[in-house]
Amino acid sequence: MSHLKKIIFLFLVCSCLSFKGTHKFYLSVTDAAYVEKSSSVQIITRLFVDDFQKLLQTRYDKNVQLLRVQDLAENNVYIQQYFNKKLKINIQNKDLNLNFIGKRYEDDLIICYFEIEGVKNFSSVEITNLLLTDLFEEQKNLVHFEKGGETESLMLVKEKPTGTIKFN
Repeated sequence: MSHLKKIIFLFLVCSCLSFKGTHKFYLSVTDAAYVEKSSSVQIITRLFVDDFQKLLQTRYDKNVQLLRVQDLAENNVYIQQYFNKKLKINIQNKDLNLNFIGKRYEDDLIICYFEIEGVKNFSSVEITNLLLTDLFEEQKNLVHFEKGGETESLMLVKEKPTGTIKFN
């Protein structure tokens, strides 16, 4: 567990810095939480804006610009499409649909919000996270999943993009 704390600490320190030019590591952080009261899973993913913009330009439209001052509707369509292909939440042998709620910017990060509705109680969840791995070989995707006050984490990479979390 101390190794995971070091990774989280490293990400927090680095996210507080403002990078000029290209950064030397590739990391996304996804926080998911099961909200029993609303039978939903709420998901927040943090990505470096420059990496995500480059990916959207490569995959969808070379003119995509992720800008704080201008929220273009077509960007949201690309974000939804990309996440549906690359981030999978499987509960009780069923891939669940991510509903894109919105995004915001913080320093050099884009923070994307999703929700999955109609989720019944479960004891395990399978997560596949291939975000940005198709563009950056070194990409690492840290996933934290919280249910009933218990949080479990996975570090997913291109070679091992899927992991299972079991809850008591």
